Amino acid sequence: MKKTLADENVILKEMQLSGSVTLKSAMDKLSISEATARRLFTRMEEKGLGIRSHGKITMPDSAYNFYRYDVSKELYVKEKKAIANHAVSLVKSGDVLFLDSGTTVCLFSMALADALRQNILKDIKVFTNSYMIINVLNDLASVNLIGGTYRPNRKDFCGYMTEKSIKDCHFDKCFLGTDGYTLEFGFTTTEFESAKICETAIASSDNAIILTDFHKFGASALVSFSNGENLTAVLTDDRLPQTKLKELMGAGINVIIAKND
Repeated sequence: MKKTLADENVILKEMQLSGSVTLKSAMDKLSISEATARRLFTRMEEKGLGIRSHGKITMPDSAYNFYRYDVSKELYVKEKKAIANHAVSLVKSGDVLFLDSGTTVCLFSMALADALRQNILKDIKVFTNSYMIINVLNDLASVNLIGGTYRPNRKDFCGYMTEKSIKDCHFDKCFLGTDGYTLEFGFTTTEFESAKICETAIASSDNAIILTDFHKFGASALVSFSNGENLTAVLTDDRLPQTKLKELMGAGINVIIAKND
């Protein structure tokens, strides 16, 4: 038992430094077999100490309250892709969109790119503060990068210039991510700048849609940006527990469930 707790502490310290630990790294650091490392990761996930994915364990965003794009993009990819693919059905030709910089929204931009290549959608105009999304859509749609202060951890731009540009625009729809939702605090994010961007985009849009996978529900990040009343819909995946679905519906939030293939 003491050995197990000591091993967990070693992995926790490493996760706090780098965000994640691979199976190989755990095997080397602890001098254990791959099977033992997998069991260790499983126990830690069951305790809520980490999230397993693709041969590694990652510190949950809620645990260190610091967002890392490169970590987040590898979590719950199947669920995020289902959400992204369904989100395309909410877009109409000729729409003016704002897309924020979350990993699920970036996957949505890829699904949107496929729809544009196939001429399922046409004449889409996109505004975004995401460096990643520019690279996905710049040859397929009218894309406008909203600048400001660059944030390497989110691969996006924030600050006064960003907020002012969003405030001065009018969007048919905005698609936003979130770092957590609870009934008490609503939709939250890890940074004040991100919260302000979301608030401004919602106010500048006819329709505001949150794209988020099931594991964000019940977790709370640092800053609230919406209690849900000013949202058109929340689009999530079918792993959302029924208790959370009832909670959202009870709060008057329109929930759309994307089915995993």
